[in-house]
Amino acid sequence: MKYAINTVLFPPDELKRALTYARELGVMLEILPFWHEDSFCRFMDMHMTELQGLVSSFHEPFYRCEHTAPKGTSAHREAIEGCRKTYEYAAKLNAKHIVFHHNNDAVSPNTYAEQVTYAAENLQECNEIAAEYGLHNLVENAGAIAKNTMLFDQEAFITLFDKIDNDCLIDLGHVHCNGWDVERIISALETRIRAYHIHDNNGREDAHLPLGQGSLDMPGFLTQYKKHTPGAMLILEYGPSPISISQIRTDFERFE
Repeated sequence: MKYAINTVLFPPDELKRALTYARELGVMLEILPFWHEDSFCRFMDMHMTELQGLVSSFHEPFYRCEHTAPKGTSAHREAIEGCRKTYEYAAKLNAKHIVFHHNNDAVSPNTYAEQVTYAAENLQECNEIAAEYGLHNLVENAGAIAKNTMLFDQEAFITLFDKIDNDCLIDLGHVHCNGWDVERIISALETRIRAYHIHDNNGREDAHLPLGQGSLDMPGFLTQYKKHTPGAMLILEYGPSPISISQIRTDFERFE
């Protein structure tokens, strides 16, 4: 299956709609966990049977999951606990991979070197835990300049894969709002790219808009996608908003 929808599209108390969308569109789901939300936890526990065969991947938790926190801190413990729980559910649902962010918090020039070091240590720890469940982490080009959350710029992200064994997920919205070069990033990492997050924005804010509502150059991306990574999975990662099944179907048709 080539296509998926990230469940960030649906508020935690409306996740049952994700099942309907996946079935009617004939696509998979990428689960974004909200373990701190009772409604999300209830949904997962009540619908495990229905989710079987519909889940391609999980995103690591975004809330209370900061990998630039050093070991021994409460922030590190929360991040690892949230990731381990994610791996447990992902394994039960036969997910193919987990999306990993090196950081979710602001980047500080004064502590940048330490943040990079701690994030590398946390990735290694998460890789070891993921392996216990037969899973692997795809490293995403996380963060946005506008929010001061981009830990790695374009060239640093590319060279990162000379140092780690992980493959990657390219978030096209982050590429666009951070001013990266689509051809450069895809051609440089083509053998390591397993999936894309697809969403639009105005080239500055990471707005997670539907395709066509921002300034993303979709024809340019499609040229590079078909040339370098035609087998990579395409995951729509639109922000929470009322988007119809027919609109999503139209968006997927853009890739045919």
